[in-house]
This record gives sequence, structure tokens and C-alpha cells, in this order.
Amino acid sequence: MANNRKKIYVILSQTGTVPARIIKFFTGAPYNHASLSTDSELQEIYSFCRKFKRFALPAGFVEENGVGVFDMFNRVPCEIYAFEVSDEQYEMYQTMLDSFKKDKKLYSYNVIGLIGLAFGLAVHRKNHFVCSQFVAHILSECKIAVFNKDLGLVKPDDFRYLDNAELVYKGDMKTILPLGLGKKSVGV
Repeated sequence: MANNRKKIYVILSQTGTVPARIIKFFTGAPYNHASLSTDSELQEIYSFCRKFKRFALPAGFVEENGVGVFDMFNRVPCEIYAFEVSDEQYEMYQTMLDSFKKDKKLYSYNVIGLIGLAFGLAVHRKNHFVCSQFVAHILSECKIAVFNKDLGLVKPDDFRYLDNAELVYKGDMKTILPLGLGKKSVGV
């Protein structure tokens, strides 16, 4: 019998933007950006990041494929993790994502939260998220993952170590985007 469980994907990436390089300098982690998708073709990827390709600010909730940051670099290292979810969890995810999409003008990037995160201080501001805080918020609210720390302290690297995270791709974002995750063996 085939496994028909739905999946939510967490995409961890490292672009060559100045903010990404600064974050990498402080964290030493291989990936310093986190995004979400339910689409195995990776046509819809959501996160909190820059709204325009060439400028770090303004930043907020965006569909990343529309911004085009991944196109700015010859190589974008990434890992993609799948989380199997129940129908109820999937519906909760879709409801939350639809709310973010509908009210995207209400949301902003948590610049102060990013600075706090660098110093180990959780900074919560209404309707403000950093990428990892957004992904952790969604996964936590939908009961997909449990974090043993304040969500304001979750870093992209933390998603790699969740018990229910299944690595389905490791490689170049520029290679996987045109193909999608149709073949589990791709890149792993």
C-alpha cells in the first residue's frame, strides 16, 4: 500500500547576500535561511526575507520564488527536509499560510529579533518574524515539531536535528528548483 501522507518541506539555504554572509560569520552554520513549502515541485516557497531582489530592506513575508534571490548566485547550497503530516496538520498549515498570504502587509521582518538572536536573546514583536522564527512558529502551532527552546531563539540549523525531519535533498538550490523533489534519490 502506497504512503499517501502529505508532507511539509523545510528548505535550509545559504545565499551569497551580504546579510547571509554576515549571519554565517557569526553562526558558523552551513545554512542561515529557512523557508517552507508543501509543493514537491518547489514552485511555492515561503519565508520572511527581503521583498526585492537587490535590497535587504524592506523585508517581510514573501513567496521567495517571486523575489528571485536564488537566481543571483551561481550556487546556493541547501538541504531540504520533509515532515510527514496528518490531514489535520496539513489543514492547519494551509489555514495559517493563507492568513499570512492574505494579510502579508501586516507582517515585517524582525530585525531587532535577528540582533537578539545573535546574542541569545529572544525578541518577540507582534507580526514580526525572522525566517527561522516564522518556520518554527508554523511547525509548532501545527503540532508538526516540538522545540525545546523559545521560538525566538530557533536558528535554521536547529531544523536539521528535529527527530521527525527527513533529509530528502542536499545540494544546490539552483539544480533542484527546475526539477522539484519528484525523485527522492535526487541529491541525497
